Amino acid sequence: MKLRKTVCMLIAAALLFALASLGASAEDLSEGSRGDEVEQVQARLVELGYLAGAADGIFGAQTAAAVELFQYFHDLGVTGVVDDATYERLFDADVRALRAQLSSGDRGDEVVALQEKLIQYGFLRDNADGIYGGNTADAVQAFQEHLIAQGIDENEVYGVSATGVATPLTQEYLFSETYSTYLETLAPGASGGEVRRVERRLYDLGYLDADPDDEYDSYAVECVTAYQQASGLTADGTVNRATVDALFASDAAVAGRFVAHDIALGDDNGAVRSVQRLLNQYGVLSDVEDGEFGSLVQAGIERMYAYLSEQGSEYAALFADPTQLSAEAQDVLAEEDLFYYVEDVESGASEAVVERVQRRLHTLYYLSRFEIDGIYGGDTRDAIEQFQQNNGLEVTGVADEETQRLLFSADPVGDWTQYKLEISLDDQYVYVYELNAQGEYEQIDAFICSTGLGDSTPRGIFTQTQPLDRWHYFTKFECWAQYAYQIEGDILFHSVLYSQRDTSTLRVNSVYALGSKASHGCVRLQVEDAQWIYENCDSGTVVVVY
Repeated sequence: MKLRKTVCMLIAAALLFALASLGASAEDLSEGSRGDEVEQVQARLVELGYLAGAADGIFGAQTAAAVELFQYFHDLGVTGVVDDATYERLFDADVRALRAQLSSGDRGDEVVALQEKLIQYGFLRDNADGIYGGNTADAVQAFQEHLIAQGIDENEVYGVSATGVATPLTQEYLFSETYSTYLETLAPGASGGEVRRVERRLYDLGYLDADPDDEYDSYAVECVTAYQQASGLTADGTVNRATVDALFASDAAVAGRFVAHDIALGDDNGAVRSVQRLLNQYGVLSDVEDGEFGSLVQAGIERMYAYLSEQGSEYAALFADPTQLSAEAQDVLAEEDLFYYVEDVESGASEAVVERVQRRLHTLYYLSRFEIDGIYGGDTRDAIEQFQQNNGLEVTGVADEETQRLLFSADPVGDWTQYKLEISLDDQYVYVYELNAQGEYEQIDAFICSTGLGDSTPRGIFTQTQPLDRWHYFTKFECWAQYAYQIEGDILFHSVLYSQRDTSTLRVNSVYALGSKASHGCVRLQVEDAQWIYENCDSGTVVVVY
């Protein structure tokens, strides 16, 4: 009997100890509390980044402020008191710690994530390069000023200061799923920083084709209206809270193309790039889509006018002036099916029809630019056969109406190589794309480079590429380079330069020049990048220079 009584007493004592160890679940902790339970809570707050210093078991003002902060960011009642709900969430295994502070000079994936969010919210117009530089600091400061404008007082426990330093609190607001960036309603004619932020987002989503500014003008209103229509919102051109919340969401509706506006010879913008893509599609242009309205685009418009006129199209007049293209003409290009079947492309077909087919085959990487001659020969027949095979058509080598309808559509299958290399003369980067399982090119890398001074590196689409030499000697310049890969003629990918066929004779100035135009037309790369192209890109790999 005594033994049973003793066992019961021990069990009761154990239960009391267990309840005591739960701390806040038995009794709330607040300012003035002391003891092991307080120390346990403080240690957890320190671990999660909400409290600085060490756990001392004394619940003071700093601990209360840390509890308030934790409660604020976890949708708990902000009391500064550790009640049951706060305690349970605090010690939840899945609870996330505050992000580490980021500031100028920091690099890495955390900076990339920060930049991507700032871009999404319209505070940064830049690439997410993982480097916390001046533009990123300015964007962080703009976001902090935005928070303060919404009433988040820098003197509050969970407030911020406009310093440009991405404090843990700043990042919590930035990454919060419940945070809204809405500040004020914008009506046509409005101006200010919020207009610029909205326009940046519209530009990134593909609606607005102009440099974002502070003026909410008629074109910006058109772009907002187009976004509202695409998002199922009331399309009145007024930027209200519903529009802001949808516009800056991660799943915001992306435009198929920019909202059209008049363009003219000499323009350089996204609207021109969209027109180039469409003129390429209809086989009247074989230019790269670089956004420049120059002589080639002008020639493409002339061909479009001639083609539509020959077919008696009602839209021909819209293309009568090759030095400009109205918004209406761009809408027609984008929305109307302007394909007109004339004849099969085979031996004896008219030059104009053959040439249109050849241009389109070129932009889809089936033909080199030297094979656009208006003559139906072996190369053209082979290209048509490959196109038919890739697109599930009967392989005849004759471009009949069915073949042409698919060829001049927006979504034919091109002659995709495993890799595609795009060289941006403006950025001085080589962007590397790989064909994924969905049959689409996906960017996998970017190599800093030096292209040719002036216009010595030709723009265009190149398909007759091939690896050349492990070491290549430039007779004219009396120097060497590693891993030469031919783009066209004397235009090569290759490494930085050497005085001799010896890695110890590196010309350091060629390394320092990477990122700027410095060559005589070739594309210089870091050794490891040139080696990658040389070893991985087969003959015929598509190279696009723009």
